[in-house]
Amino acid sequence: MATVSIATGARLLGIHPKTLHHWLTEAHMPLAPHPTDARIKCVREEHLQEVARQHSRPLPELPSTCLLNACSAPASRAELAQLSSTNEAGPPHAAASISPSSASEVDLIQRLSCLETRMVTVQEHLTQLALALLHERERTVEHRITALEALIHPLVGVRQLADLQEQETRPEPAHMAHQGHQPLPIEQRVRSRMPALIEFGAQGTYVIISSQEGEVHLTPESAEWFAWLASISSFRFVGQQGRFTAYRHDRLSRSWRAHRRIHQQDYRQLLGTTDQLTIQRLEQVAAAIQSHLSSL
Repeated sequence: MATVSIATGARLLGIHPKTLHHWLTEAHMPLAPHPTDARIKCVREEHLQEVARQHSRPLPELPSTCLLNACSAPASRAELAQLSSTNEAGPPHAAASISPSSASEVDLIQRLSCLETRMVTVQEHLTQLALALLHERERTVEHRITALEALIHPLVGVRQLADLQEQETRPEPAHMAHQGHQPLPIEQRVRSRMPALIEFGAQGTYVIISSQEGEVHLTPESAEWFAWLASISSFRFVGQQGRFTAYRHDRLSRSWRAHRRIHQQDYRQLLGTTDQLTIQRLEQVAAAIQSHLSSL
């Protein structure tokens, strides 16, 4: 049975050899072996005609010099060039499809598309790395701030106690002994808005400092302790495991909540009623809120 090489068939159809090979694969038409050279891929004459009919490609009559069999040799280049010239009357885009300039342009466009895809991927990786670096930096800074606060708060509490004791023992000036020092209205408003502080001190005990009364000597979890908590609306707690600000739902409510802002995000947790505000409960809630910082 007569066969034609893939290169010859593609030239006769005015297409690229790879296009002809793709059309044959889609039509489930197997390639035929070359009669004398196994390296050359061939197509049967009837398959070539069927492909030309399916894709509406003009196919000139195949000369006997193009047909291969067991006794024939491949056609010369001059004959193939002469045969391909007979197909120039086909569609104008056929010649353009096989021109070297068009092939090089298509190759350049494909390379540019690949480069653009790789650039987008690199930009996404750079964005992810920048976000990870910023997140790690914020977490490191927060850890440092927490460590510094743990060192500074005890010193601040001791300094406040020393200032209060010095004020109590300092004699009043003669011109104020009989009048007394009256704070300004703005000072009174600022002091009234500052919540009390319950802080774990350097001596291993909890110190209570009121903005209006100074140090309040109370035994935690005593009757006076709960009575004092019932008389205030908010307080700050700085314990061994963490810190937060406690406040009531409203002035008449006995229920308390803990609040802390970490990385511009608010964390709240229910503390319980006034009679449940023991040191153990305060430390437990402080540790729970602090765990959110460790998980960031």
